[in-house]
Amino acid sequence: MTYMITAAQYRDEWVHEFQRGETYLKDTVSRETITHGHSSAVFAIAGQSSGMSERGVNGLIPTRNATDRQVTVELKEKHSLENQTSFNVFTSQGGKLREAMQKRSRMDAVREIDDEIIRALSTATNVYNSGTAITMTFARMTDIISDLWEGNVDERVTFLHTPKSWARMLGWQQFTSADYVDRKPLMGDAPRPIMFANAWHMLHNGLTGRTTNSAAMYVYAKSAVGHALATGEIKVAAGYNEEQDYSWDRATIYHRAVILQQAGVLRVNHDDSAAIS
Repeated sequence: MTYMITAAQYRDEWVHEFQRGETYLKDTVSRETITHGHSSAVFAIAGQSSGMSERGVNGLIPTRNATDRQVTVELKEKHSLENQTSFNVFTSQGGKLREAMQKRSRMDAVREIDDEIIRALSTATNVYNSGTAITMTFARMTDIISDLWEGNVDERVTFLHTPKSWARMLGWQQFTSADYVDRKPLMGDAPRPIMFANAWHMLHNGLTGRTTNSAAMYVYAKSAVGHALATGEIKVAAGYNEEQDYSWDRATIYHRAVILQQAGVLRVNHDDSAAIS
């Protein structure tokens, strides 16, 4: 017969649920820091050169028509706020509830940066394969990147993959061999960005539609997307309300992302639901 009166030992350190807790995309776009007293950022876009020309019949050299322009980004304010009564804090396991609150606020704030950049990418007007979903192959991957090259993109390119697209790439010899990449993706403890085929490939779990037959992935040049962020980046505050006897924690961020050059962004719809063989 099993003895009914037992004791349980509770772990002091909390185990956090799986979630994205850092920004991966901040360094893949053009950044601008906004100082106090300003509610927007203006990105200057230098137009393309028009080539050389011969002297005209009138003896004058034709002037070039510049196509320079500006893109204005208006900041948005985003917040994450949590309240917990002192009773909840006092009775929490290990007394670590306030610490968990602060960690959740920080994670919300840094995750918001990536979410905002993805929201901007979702406004892309160029869509690969006329919008028909694909399954990732080596041939498809190189064809997708070449579409940006055809738009005169000659700088750093980022390719965002869903977990299923990344899993397909792990089956390619070219992607897993040290002869072609600078790290060994099959040996790490977690997926990390890899430079491969002239692009910075990155697994991102925040892409819309992941696990479905029309997951949205993106390929883009760094100067094609802008992100404006207020000075100080993320504001985190915590305190205690004596009148109502509760602790609170808040994270605040002022920022906005926008596509600066549509020619440098390509949306790729991927069939995440297709079986991997």
